[in-house]
Amino acid sequence: MTTALVPTGHSRVWWASPQQPPADTVTGVLSPPELERALRFHRDADRRRFLTACLLLRMAAAAHLDIAPHQVHVERRCPDCGKPHGKPHILHTPSPLYASVSHSGDRVAVALSTAGPIGVDVEQIPDAPVNELIRSALTPAEQDIVRSMPEQNQHAAFTRIWVVKEAVLKATGHGLRIPPRHVHVSHPYQPPALLEWPLDIPVEHLRLQALDPGVGYAGMIATIADVAPVTVTESEVGDLARMPFSELGIAA
Repeated sequence: MTTALVPTGHSRVWWASPQQPPADTVTGVLSPPELERALRFHRDADRRRFLTACLLLRMAAAAHLDIAPHQVHVERRCPDCGKPHGKPHILHTPSPLYASVSHSGDRVAVALSTAGPIGVDVEQIPDAPVNELIRSALTPAEQDIVRSMPEQNQHAAFTRIWVVKEAVLKATGHGLRIPPRHVHVSHPYQPPALLEWPLDIPVEHLRLQALDPGVGYAGMIATIADVAPVTVTESEVGDLARMPFSELGIAA
């Protein structure tokens, strides 16, 4: 059954709500670096989102690989400082299995791909003014587009642009080490596309697809692949029916 979970050339996203998993589940499934990082979160909401993402990543990978969640080898290693944070990598797999996670508000996303490196991003559309974010994160052309809209529409427009930038930079593993204002993307209400960035990877190799995280959110997945198309499917966590979710403390 595992060959059909994330078929060759596909990317798949699972959605969940942040939960407080049982303590025995957390200690029995997560790695010591993951447990240590969870303890460093001061806010309970941030800790729940992190733990849910870690568990969901292991469950999805375990279902694909037909192993137990604690047997999934997940490595996060910052290329700058070497500490165990940043883009997750699934190790010791029969064939490459690429991963990415994101969480915001009440949405947690985990993505797996057999097509190429991926980046997934979900963001809650803010209620507060985004003027400073517009100045710091958008190119001059993108700023003009957003500012041309009614003020009540600028929050959603900015977020739609932001998730594209975040997804493509997470796909490469650079993240925000590359300033988002150096990445130029398409109009927020046109099909998502990467137009220009400072990396050597051709922009046409970034396969982008908008996701559906629900009302009040924007989501995007980026897959680096020189072959098109890349099929993307979305599922709720309950679709991983073979896994004991009631014990793992994760809900859709």
